[in-house]
Amino acid sequence: MRTSDTFEIERAAVATWPATTVERRDGWLLRHCPLLPRRRSNSALPLDPLADPEVVERFYAERSGPAIVQVSPLDERSDLDALLAGRGYRAEAPTMIMRTEREALLRACPPPSFGVRLDDSPAPRWLSAVADVGGRPEPSLDRVPAPVAFATAVHDGVAVGVGMFAVADGWCGVYGMRTDSRWRRRGVAGALLRAGAEWASAERVFLQVETDNSVARSRYESLGFIRAHAYHYRVR
Repeated sequence: MRTSDTFEIERAAVATWPATTVERRDGWLLRHCPLLPRRRSNSALPLDPLADPEVVERFYAERSGPAIVQVSPLDERSDLDALLAGRGYRAEAPTMIMRTEREALLRACPPPSFGVRLDDSPAPRWLSAVADVGGRPEPSLDRVPAPVAFATAVHDGVAVGVGMFAVADGWCGVYGMRTDSRWRRRGVAGALLRAGAEWASAERVFLQVETDNSVARSRYESLGFIRAHAYHYRVR
């Protein structure tokens, strides 16, 4: 994959995921969101391979939080990764970014046997659906900038799966995909992805999956997703 595409995905991921503070400083993109305790909302993304980690450490110390770096793309930030390891940062949450083309995804996902409902905000019914399928409703998702769609797959009026789709810079990011454990391997994920791809104006789609989640990776591969790049976090 071209390096330019890798950084396009990262820019789109920043634009489609909430943080109350997003600041460019001395080769870093610094993010902070006390309302959403996710690493992605509270970590630094290196824009320059020679960026000084002390900038990160000062930024998060001012906010009484741990210094967290999203080492992405990992293949191209090996020197920074080694530097952080030497400064006592531990590696956490290895993650793979996967991508596909919108038209390829539509071809791979058959017309759904489930209805899919799309909301333009994390309305109470969507948050309830997240809990109903075994997920954890998260605060601050109302800060995700439009265009965004909060999807619920429904069977006989009962929620069986959820997801979120957000568009920026020609990419549609897929987040929070979850299927009720009683409905797995029955096409729920495909129905959600098809609905999101039909809704999105973007021609390219990306998602993130934990590297060791081989079941999810295999499912997305069967729908035409391929590896774009990988990252992990370094935390001190």
